Amino acid sequence: MKYNPFKIIIWVLFLVFVLLNSIRLFIYGFVISFIIVIIDRAFFGTRKRSDTQFLNLFLTFTSIFTLFYTFSPFFRSVEFKISHPRWEKLEIVSVDKETSKKVSTSFNFLEKAYTSIRINYLDDKGEFKVKTEEIKHYAILGFEPLIRKDRIEKELDYIHNRSLNKLIDKKAINLYQHPSKEKMKIFKGNDAFALRHSVGFQIALLITYFLFVILNIYCIFKFKQLVTALKSSNTKDQKTAYIILIIVLYSYLVVGITFLHYLKF
Repeated sequence: MKYNPFKIIIWVLFLVFVLLNSIRLFIYGFVISFIIVIIDRAFFGTRKRSDTQFLNLFLTFTSIFTLFYTFSPFFRSVEFKISHPRWEKLEIVSVDKETSKKVSTSFNFLEKAYTSIRINYLDDKGEFKVKTEEIKHYAILGFEPLIRKDRIEKELDYIHNRSLNKLIDKKAINLYQHPSKEKMKIFKGNDAFALRHSVGFQIALLITYFLFVILNIYCIFKFKQLVTALKSSNTKDQKTAYIILIIVLYSYLVVGITFLHYLKF
Protein backbone atom coordinates (compact mmCIF):
# COMPACT_ATOMS: atom_id res chain seq x y z
CA MET A 1 0.00 0.00 0.00
CA LYS A 2 1.34 3.41 -0.98
CA TYR A 3 1.11 6.14 1.62
CA ASN A 4 1.00 9.85 0.91
CA PRO A 5 3.63 11.56 3.13
CA PHE A 6 1.62 14.79 3.12
CA LYS A 7 -1.46 13.03 4.48
CA ILE A 8 0.61 11.23 7.12
CA ILE A 9 2.04 14.56 8.33
CA ILE A 10 -1.45 16.10 8.42
CA TRP A 11 -2.83 13.21 10.48
CA VAL A 12 0.11 13.24 12.90
CA LEU A 13 -0.25 17.00 13.45
CA PHE A 14 -3.98 16.52 13.83
CA LEU A 15 -3.55 13.84 16.51
CA VAL A 16 -0.99 15.88 18.45
CA PHE A 17 -3.12 19.02 18.23
CA VAL A 18 -6.21 17.27 19.58
CA LEU A 19 -4.43 15.28 22.29
CA LEU A 20 -2.86 18.47 23.63
CA ASN A 21 -6.39 19.72 24.27
CA SER A 22 -8.93 17.04 25.20
CA ILE A 23 -9.65 13.45 24.19
CA ARG A 24 -13.36 14.32 24.30
CA LEU A 25 -12.92 16.22 21.04
CA PHE A 26 -12.30 12.89 19.29
CA ILE A 27 -15.62 11.63 20.63
CA TYR A 28 -17.54 14.69 19.42
CA GLY A 29 -15.99 14.48 15.97
CA PHE A 30 -16.60 10.73 15.76
CA VAL A 31 -20.26 10.91 16.81
CA ILE A 32 -21.18 13.76 14.45
CA SER A 33 -19.29 12.22 11.52
CA PHE A 34 -20.84 8.81 12.17
CA ILE A 35 -24.37 10.23 12.21
CA ILE A 36 -23.84 12.16 8.97
CA VAL A 37 -22.32 9.15 7.21
CA ILE A 38 -25.13 6.83 8.35
CA ILE A 39 -27.77 9.26 7.09
CA ASP A 40 -25.95 9.78 3.80
CA ARG A 41 -25.35 6.07 3.33
CA ALA A 42 -28.96 5.20 4.10
CA PHE A 43 -30.60 7.75 1.83
CA PHE A 44 -28.12 9.22 -0.65
CA GLY A 45 -24.68 7.63 -0.89
CA THR A 46 -22.86 4.39 -1.36
CA ARG A 47 -20.67 2.35 0.93
CA LYS A 48 -17.55 3.21 -1.05
CA ARG A 49 -18.14 6.93 -0.65
CA SER A 50 -19.03 6.54 3.03
CA ASP A 51 -15.68 4.92 3.87
CA THR A 52 -13.65 7.95 2.75
CA GLN A 53 -16.36 10.41 3.71
CA PHE A 54 -16.17 9.42 7.37
CA LEU A 55 -12.44 10.15 7.63
CA ASN A 56 -12.84 13.53 5.94
CA LEU A 57 -15.76 14.50 8.16
CA PHE A 58 -14.01 13.23 11.28
CA LEU A 59 -10.90 15.27 10.49
CA THR A 60 -12.95 18.37 9.69
CA PHE A 61 -15.31 18.36 12.67
CA THR A 62 -12.66 17.36 15.20
CA SER A 63 -10.34 20.09 13.89
CA ILE A 64 -13.13 22.67 14.22
CA PHE A 65 -13.86 21.59 17.79
CA THR A 66 -10.15 21.67 18.60
CA LEU A 67 -9.79 25.15 17.13
CA PHE A 68 -12.62 26.45 19.30
CA TYR A 69 -11.32 24.57 22.33
CA THR A 70 -7.85 26.08 21.90
CA PHE A 71 -8.81 29.70 21.31
CA SER A 72 -12.24 30.16 22.89
CA PRO A 73 -12.49 30.43 26.70
CA PHE A 74 -16.27 30.60 26.39
CA PHE A 75 -16.43 27.36 24.37
CA ARG A 76 -14.13 25.54 26.82
CA SER A 77 -16.24 26.60 29.78
CA VAL A 78 -19.54 25.62 28.15
CA GLU A 79 -18.13 22.31 26.92
CA PHE A 80 -16.86 21.45 30.39
CA LYS A 81 -20.15 22.40 32.02
CA ILE A 82 -22.10 20.16 29.63
CA SER A 83 -19.68 17.22 29.84
CA HIS A 84 -19.29 17.47 33.64
CA PRO A 85 -22.81 18.21 34.95
CA ARG A 86 -22.03 17.02 38.49
CA TRP A 87 -19.21 19.50 39.02
CA GLU A 88 -20.30 22.50 41.07
CA LYS A 89 -19.61 26.02 39.87
CA LEU A 90 -18.18 28.11 42.71
CA GLU A 91 -18.89 31.75 43.48
CA ILE A 92 -16.09 34.20 42.72
CA VAL A 93 -15.92 36.95 45.36
CA SER A 94 -13.15 39.05 43.86
CA VAL A 95 -10.01 38.89 41.74
CA ASP A 96 -6.80 40.72 42.67
CA LYS A 97 -3.70 41.14 40.54
CA GLU A 98 -0.02 41.33 41.37
CA THR A 99 2.84 42.96 39.46
CA SER A 100 3.02 42.13 35.77
CA LYS A 101 6.20 40.60 34.38
CA LYS A 102 7.57 40.02 30.91
CA VAL A 103 9.69 37.43 29.14
CA SER A 104 11.63 39.01 26.27
CA THR A 105 13.26 37.04 23.45
CA SER A 106 15.35 37.89 20.40
CA PHE A 107 12.78 37.13 17.69
CA ASN A 108 9.71 37.60 19.92
CA PHE A 109 9.05 33.85 19.82
CA LEU A 110 7.69 32.76 23.21
CA GLU A 111 7.84 36.39 24.32
CA LYS A 112 5.02 37.01 26.73
CA ALA A 113 3.62 39.24 29.44
CA TYR A 114 2.17 37.53 32.50
CA THR A 115 0.57 38.48 35.78
CA SER A 116 -0.27 36.43 38.85
CA ILE A 117 -3.81 36.86 40.11
CA ARG A 118 -5.45 35.89 43.40
CA ILE A 119 -8.94 34.47 43.04
CA ASN A 120 -11.04 34.85 46.16
CA TYR A 121 -13.95 32.42 46.11
CA LEU A 122 -16.41 30.46 48.24
CA ASP A 123 -16.01 26.68 48.13
CA ASP A 124 -18.84 24.13 48.10
CA LYS A 125 -19.13 24.48 51.90
CA GLY A 126 -19.39 28.26 51.75
CA GLU A 127 -15.89 28.78 53.16
CA PHE A 128 -13.70 31.62 51.87
CA LYS A 129 -10.70 30.37 49.88
CA VAL A 130 -7.94 31.86 47.75
CA LYS A 131 -6.45 30.38 44.58
CA THR A 132 -3.47 31.75 42.67
CA GLU A 133 -3.36 31.62 38.88
CA GLU A 134 -1.39 33.23 36.08
CA ILE A 135 -2.70 35.26 33.16
CA LYS A 136 -0.40 35.41 30.15
CA HIS A 137 -0.43 36.78 26.64
CA TYR A 138 2.04 36.13 23.84
CA ALA A 139 3.55 38.74 21.56
CA ILE A 140 3.04 39.14 17.83
CA LEU A 141 5.84 37.48 15.90
CA GLY A 142 8.00 39.98 14.09
CA PHE A 143 11.50 40.18 12.75
CA GLU A 144 13.64 43.29 12.76
CA PRO A 145 14.13 45.50 10.82
CA LEU A 146 10.70 44.84 9.28
CA ILE A 147 9.00 45.11 12.65
CA ARG A 148 10.38 47.13 15.55
CA LYS A 149 10.71 45.37 18.89
CA ASP A 150 9.61 48.39 20.93
CA ARG A 151 6.32 48.46 19.02
CA ILE A 152 5.85 44.74 19.61
CA GLU A 153 6.35 45.23 23.34
CA LYS A 154 4.03 48.23 23.44
CA GLU A 155 1.31 46.26 21.67
CA LEU A 156 1.80 43.30 24.02
CA ASP A 157 1.49 45.54 27.09
CA TYR A 158 -1.72 47.00 25.70
CA ILE A 159 -3.29 43.60 24.96
CA HIS A 160 -2.23 42.13 28.29
CA ASN A 161 -3.41 45.03 30.45
CA ARG A 162 -6.70 45.39 28.59
CA SER A 163 -7.53 41.70 28.94
CA LEU A 164 -6.34 41.56 32.54
CA ASN A 165 -8.42 44.55 33.63
CA LYS A 166 -11.47 43.18 31.82
CA LEU A 167 -11.09 39.83 33.56
CA ILE A 168 -10.72 41.45 36.99
CA ASP A 169 -13.51 44.00 36.57
CA LYS A 170 -16.02 41.42 35.36
CA LYS A 171 -14.70 38.61 37.60
CA ALA A 172 -14.64 36.55 34.41
CA ILE A 173 -13.45 33.38 36.11
CA ASN A 174 -15.32 30.08 35.96
CA LEU A 175 -14.26 27.79 38.80
CA TYR A 176 -15.63 24.26 39.17
CA GLN A 177 -15.33 21.82 42.09
CA HIS A 178 -15.36 18.04 41.74
CA PRO A 179 -18.38 16.53 43.58
CA SER A 180 -16.34 14.08 45.67
CA LYS A 181 -12.63 14.85 45.23
CA GLU A 182 -10.38 17.76 46.09
CA LYS A 183 -10.11 18.60 42.44
CA MET A 184 -10.86 21.87 40.68
CA LYS A 185 -11.06 23.16 37.14
CA ILE A 186 -10.63 26.80 36.23
CA PHE A 187 -11.46 28.74 33.08
CA LYS A 188 -10.08 32.24 32.74
CA GLY A 189 -12.17 34.66 30.70
CA ASN A 190 -15.51 34.54 28.92
CA ASP A 191 -14.42 35.80 25.50
CA ALA A 192 -15.67 34.04 22.40
CA PHE A 193 -12.10 34.08 21.11
CA ALA A 194 -8.88 34.89 22.94
CA LEU A 195 -6.02 34.11 20.59
CA ARG A 196 -3.13 35.61 22.50
CA HIS A 197 -3.30 33.52 25.67
CA SER A 198 -1.89 30.43 23.96
CA VAL A 199 1.51 29.70 22.43
CA GLY A 200 -0.57 28.13 19.67
CA PHE A 201 -1.15 31.70 18.46
CA GLN A 202 2.55 32.19 17.80
CA ILE A 203 2.91 28.76 16.21
CA ALA A 204 -0.06 29.43 13.91
CA LEU A 205 1.35 32.85 13.01
CA LEU A 206 4.78 31.38 12.30
CA ILE A 207 3.25 28.75 10.01
CA THR A 208 1.26 31.47 8.25
CA TYR A 209 4.40 33.56 7.68
CA PHE A 210 6.12 30.48 6.28
CA LEU A 211 3.21 29.71 3.96
CA PHE A 212 3.06 33.35 2.89
CA VAL A 213 6.69 33.33 1.74
CA ILE A 214 6.84 29.82 0.27
CA LEU A 215 3.53 29.96 -1.60
CA ASN A 216 4.22 33.40 -3.02
CA ILE A 217 7.51 32.13 -4.41
CA TYR A 218 5.74 29.04 -5.71
CA CYS A 219 3.02 31.10 -7.40
CA ILE A 220 5.59 33.33 -9.09
CA PHE A 221 7.54 30.43 -10.56
CA LYS A 222 4.51 28.22 -11.25
CA PHE A 223 2.12 30.92 -12.41
CA LYS A 224 1.49 29.43 -15.86
CA GLN A 225 0.94 25.94 -14.45
CA LEU A 226 -1.56 27.29 -11.92
CA VAL A 227 -3.51 29.15 -14.60
CA THR A 228 -3.53 26.02 -16.75
CA ALA A 229 -4.71 23.90 -13.81
CA LEU A 230 -7.54 26.32 -13.05
CA LYS A 231 -8.76 26.05 -16.65
CA SER A 232 -8.15 22.32 -16.83
CA SER A 233 -10.93 19.77 -17.15
CA ASN A 234 -8.98 17.56 -14.74
CA THR A 235 -10.87 17.89 -11.47
CA LYS A 236 -7.91 16.86 -9.33
CA ASP A 237 -5.55 19.47 -10.82
CA GLN A 238 -8.22 22.13 -10.59
CA LYS A 239 -8.97 21.32 -6.97
CA THR A 240 -5.26 21.43 -6.07
CA ALA A 241 -4.88 24.85 -7.70
CA TYR A 242 -7.89 26.22 -5.84
CA ILE A 243 -6.59 24.89 -2.52
CA ILE A 244 -3.24 26.60 -3.11
CA LEU A 245 -4.94 29.89 -3.98
CA ILE A 246 -7.21 29.71 -0.93
CA ILE A 247 -4.21 29.14 1.35
CA VAL A 248 -2.40 32.04 -0.33
CA LEU A 249 -5.39 34.34 0.23
CA TYR A 250 -5.62 33.18 3.84
CA SER A 251 -1.94 33.98 4.42
CA TYR A 252 -2.38 37.42 2.84
CA LEU A 253 -5.39 38.10 5.05
CA VAL A 254 -3.66 37.07 8.29
CA VAL A 255 -0.39 38.84 7.51
CA GLY A 256 -2.27 41.96 6.39
CA ILE A 257 -4.45 42.13 9.50
CA THR A 258 -1.45 41.49 11.76
CA PHE A 259 0.61 44.21 10.10
CA LEU A 260 -2.23 46.76 10.18
CA HIS A 261 -2.77 46.02 13.85
CA TYR A 262 0.96 46.45 14.49
CA LEU A 263 0.94 49.86 12.75
CA LYS A 264 -1.53 51.15 15.36
CA PHE A 265 1.32 51.11 17.88
